[in-house]
Amino acid sequence: MNSITIKLITWFARILCGGLFIYSGFVKAIDTWGTIFKVEDYLAAFGLDVPFALIRMGVFGLCAIEFIVGIFLLIGCFRKSCPIFALLIMMFMLPLTLWVAMEEPVADCGCFGDAWHISNWWTFWKNVVLTLGILWLIRFNTKVLCLVIPAFQWLTVVASGLFILVIELFGYFYQPLIDFRDYPEGSKLFATIDSDDEHGIDVFDIDSADDRNEEAMDTVGKQLVVMIPNVKMISPATTWKLNSLYEWAQDNGVKMIGIVSGSQEEIEEWEDLSMTDYPLYLADDTAIKEVVRGNPGIVYLDKGKIVWKTTLSSIDIDDFLGPDVSRDASTFGGDNDAILRSCIFVYLIVEAFLIFISFTPRMARLLTRGGLASTRGIRHH
Repeated sequence: MNSITIKLITWFARILCGGLFIYSGFVKAIDTWGTIFKVEDYLAAFGLDVPFALIRMGVFGLCAIEFIVGIFLLIGCFRKSCPIFALLIMMFMLPLTLWVAMEEPVADCGCFGDAWHISNWWTFWKNVVLTLGILWLIRFNTKVLCLVIPAFQWLTVVASGLFILVIELFGYFYQPLIDFRDYPEGSKLFATIDSDDEHGIDVFDIDSADDRNEEAMDTVGKQLVVMIPNVKMISPATTWKLNSLYEWAQDNGVKMIGIVSGSQEEIEEWEDLSMTDYPLYLADDTAIKEVVRGNPGIVYLDKGKIVWKTTLSSIDIDDFLGPDVSRDASTFGGDNDAILRSCIFVYLIVEAFLIFISFTPRMARLLTRGGLASTRGIRHH
């Protein structure tokens, strides 16, 4: 096999392996809570009880490591050590995904979050191909130049780490900057009986468990929906802010309801504590988490369709009854697309600059050699 073929295959392996690691880490980091829920599913399947703080730290670290390793594989940073580190990851992931494919403890492995669902067996075979590509890189990665020279590779570590950390923090404290779930902005929230579209969350009466979808939804006006997937874990400090939001909604012609999940006793205890006046409905906690992240999360609807979603804590208003608070609820939500574009733009500019300054000395040497060759040619002539 000649050197050109080896280099072409090596570049293909870099793009394939690096791209898969980048995509896997990025889409899991986008929806940090979704990744936490998936890890909790795995731990439950193993019968392990792990403190939430450790799960959270592990998820943040896992997403960051996957993304950074992918960037290093793609642009050739740490050409010897990075493929070896990637192989160590695959030595854990390959048997794990084989066990998941054979035993099916979870319906979806979650390797690409909610962005791309593939079967457990396809996940295993994907990892087989990925491992083969990494083994090739261990043998031949040094045959191809790195795009960022060693002197600046630590800056790539810093830039990539900061970028993915910002993405994770937005997904954890606000909402995923890209919504891969079934309820993106512009979609309907509630299921309707007289529609062929089965999409929508089902809500029920708190006491009787009767269907209350038609009662809960507002298809002609504006509506705020407070969604609490776990009333047992909600902070008492949020009750004042929720009641303040409800008074604001009443003053501005916006219907407000709550959708909660928990036992009858937990819900009654929370109602007594919060002294809520807005209607409450019951829903499955998994369905609530599918709609919005956070406990509580807030969804704003216009004519039954989602305008924005966020956590209550991310709305930078302590008292909605203040004189300077907007009368338009659409201003309470953030522009996730703009935030994501800005983050990606800044990160790509930094990486492009590092690649540019890495190639500048190489180009200077090539030009110098070319100039010397031309001078020798003239003198010889």
